[in-house]
Amino acid sequence: MGKYLAIAASIGIVALLVLIWMQLHDTASAAPAAKPAAVAAEVVTPTAVAKKGELAAIGAKVAAAAQQDGKVSPASDEFFYKFDDLQPAMLTRNAAKCYTGGLHRVHRNQKVKLAFTNKIVNGEVTVVDVKVVESTIDDAEMVECFRREVAATHWHDDELPDWSAPDELVIRPERGMKKYTKENMEYEGSGPDFTHRQPGT
Repeated sequence: MGKYLAIAASIGIVALLVLIWMQLHDTASAAPAAKPAAVAAEVVTPTAVAKKGELAAIGAKVAAAAQQDGKVSPASDEFFYKFDDLQPAMLTRNAAKCYTGGLHRVHRNQKVKLAFTNKIVNGEVTVVDVKVVESTIDDAEMVECFRREVAATHWHDDELPDWSAPDELVIRPERGMKKYTKENMEYEGSGPDFTHRQPGT
């Protein structure tokens, strides 16, 4: 008798599992498919078209003005190559006159941060209001020399526009500056001489 009861219970459990599975399957198939999100179309109005046209016209006027006076735009690649890319190297090279090494050599992590204003007037590039804003170098004479040489830096380029902006320079004598020191510039090693090498050879 117990054997028949166990078989009946097993059949009941299997039937219950089949019933649950069928209900889950029916619910999943009955669920509506999710609709893809609608992509909002850009509304192009006559006002928007007019504004785009005005911006294009203003841009064309600025470009034409820059070409007429022979000056490059401060937002152009030419300005980057003629000023932004050139100036930090010039400032660092001039400041390198102050770093003689020897007994005055500093640790490779020591630095001086200078704040100043770049100024271009009639093609004359100058650096004004140079101040030391941070220094980990305890040689006051060297730091002042760096400040003085940076302040004295200037050059002329007729293609640069009248322009002014604040800027900063970090001088690390034993890192970025080292290649500009007199010691390195006058070094003659025993390796190959590449000074007469032509581009592309």
